[in-house]
Amino acid sequence: MNFAQLLFPDFSLILIGYLVCRFTPLNRPVWTQVEQLVYFLFFPVLLFQSIIKSPLDISAAGNLVAAGWALGLGGIALAYSVPYWPGLKDHISLRQHAASAQVAFRFNSFIGLAIADKIAGAQGLAVLALLIGVSVPLMNIGAVWPMARHAQGSFLRELARNPLIIGTASGLAANLLGLSIPGWLDPTMNRIGSASLALGLMAAGAGMQLSALNHAKLLGSAMLLCKPPFC
Repeated sequence: MNFAQLLFPDFSLILIGYLVCRFTPLNRPVWTQVEQLVYFLFFPVLLFQSIIKSPLDISAAGNLVAAGWALGLGGIALAYSVPYWPGLKDHISLRQHAASAQVAFRFNSFIGLAIADKIAGAQGLAVLALLIGVSVPLMNIGAVWPMARHAQGSFLRELARNPLIIGTASGLAANLLGLSIPGWLDPTMNRIGSASLALGLMAAGAGMQLSALNHAKLLGSAMLLCKPPFC
């Protein structure tokens, strides 16, 4: 089976989410609530379960975290350098750039985990879950950098309350302490994890607004040009 066959089910779920949101009574307000359910409950459970089930090599994990942060910092720097590229400074609104710079370095965790599960199985899912957990704070800081200096206290509290960070940190702690998921609870968590991937992909499709591609085309092209090496 080639990669196209592996990825088709995931991308078809994105398309289904888009079509259902646009052409049925299950419109955007419904999918906003679905997205919140996945983000605050289902997705943290998936991260926790993926990490606690796979033994961690501390040295290898450290190298992975360092590589992830280096890649993330590179993406952030490249995104914020766009207005200074030759020929672009006079054609890009600085306000629009500040609002859209995160497009170049933030990633969709739902899609990433679904692809990792298909290509690398449980081990790949655990590795990406760890990478997501350590990358979320960095990406959030990069996304709000222009405002972070003025709201540092509340910003740090928001990071500490982030469900993705909580799920990852609790999974790491449980893994390092040698804890495991009780057998009677494991099937329930498996089903929650599976549901989070399917619903997350459909919610990603429901959230797409293709009409927005007609605005700020030069800026959008520059952001997408930055994204491939760092997505």
